[in-house]
Amino acid sequence: MIRRRIRTARGTGAIGDDPAKKANGRGKLLAHISDAHFGAHDATIAAALVEELNALAPTLVAFSGDFTQRGRVAQFQAAKLWLEQLKSPWLAVPGNHDIPLFDVATRFMWPRDRYQFHIAEELEPCFLDDGLAVCGLDTTNTKALKGGRVTHAQAARAAIRFSAHPHKWRVLVAHHPFVVPVGHEADRVEGADAALPILEAAGVDVILTGHLHVASVAGRNEAHTMLAVQAGTCISTRLRGEPNGYNHLRFDDDVLTVVHRVWDGGRFVDGDSKSYRRRGPVGESGRFVKIAELAGATAAAVTRS
Repeated sequence: MIRRRIRTARGTGAIGDDPAKKANGRGKLLAHISDAHFGAHDATIAAALVEELNALAPTLVAFSGDFTQRGRVAQFQAAKLWLEQLKSPWLAVPGNHDIPLFDVATRFMWPRDRYQFHIAEELEPCFLDDGLAVCGLDTTNTKALKGGRVTHAQAARAAIRFSAHPHKWRVLVAHHPFVVPVGHEADRVEGADAALPILEAAGVDVILTGHLHVASVAGRNEAHTMLAVQAGTCISTRLRGEPNGYNHLRFDDDVLTVVHRVWDGGRFVDGDSKSYRRRGPVGESGRFVKIAELAGATAAAVTRS
C-alpha cells in the first residue's frame, strides 16, 4: 500500500544547505530513511526530519523498516502519527523490531498484524512513476531474533514486477542488507546468494536497506552490476558510532548521486556523497562506474545506550 499526502506550502532553510533548493533540478529525488525505533527515538530529531522532508518534497520517501523499538502498539501509534505528517508519497517495509519480541503468542501467530494495521497492509508494495519503479520486500523472520531471510519465491515475485519496467530506474527496498559493508558479513540477509542473481537478471539497479545503524553510501556488488545503499538510523537514540542520518538519491538520466544527510546536533547537513553512471546492458560486469566521490561534513557521533 502506498500512502500519499496532499502537498502544501514548503518551508525553506539556510541558503547553501536548503534541501528544497537542491530538489529543483532535473530528475527524480528519493529520500531513504530507516530504523526510527519509535519508543527509543529522539523527538527533536524526529520533528526536524519531518520538516526537512516536507521542504524537500521528494518524489518518494522509502522507509526500510524498524519503525518501532519492540513492536508495541503505542510505538506503532507514534510511528503512524509521524508518517501522517509527511506530504510526499511514501513506501515502507517492516524490520525485525516491528515483530513483537516479548509477546510470544503475537510473535508467532500474528507477527505482522500490528505493522499492517498501523503502518501499511501491503508487505510487498510498489511505487511507479515515469522514471522510477520502487518495490519493497519483507525480510523479517520470526524464527530469528534479529536476522532476516529472503526466499526464492519473494525474489521471483519482485523480479516479475521489475521486469515489466525496463526503462525505469529499478529500486528494491528491504530491511536486512543483501550487500554488506566490510565488517558486517554476518549481518547479510539469509538467502541473498540465491536472490541476488534473480534480482540482477530482472534489472534491479539499487537495493536500499537498513538494520545495521551504519550508513554506507552506494557500495557495489563484486561485479558492479548493482548498487547497495545502506541507511543508518534516522532518529533513534540507538547509535553505533555515527550520528543519525538518512540518504538522498537523485536520479538524472543514467547518473545516480547518493548524499548522506547527517544530524550535526542542530540540523541535517550534507555528509559523504558518491555519483555513479549506469552503462551497458542488465547484468553486464562493470555496469556501474563511479564518477564522483566527495567527503562531506563530519558530525560528532555521540554513543548512546
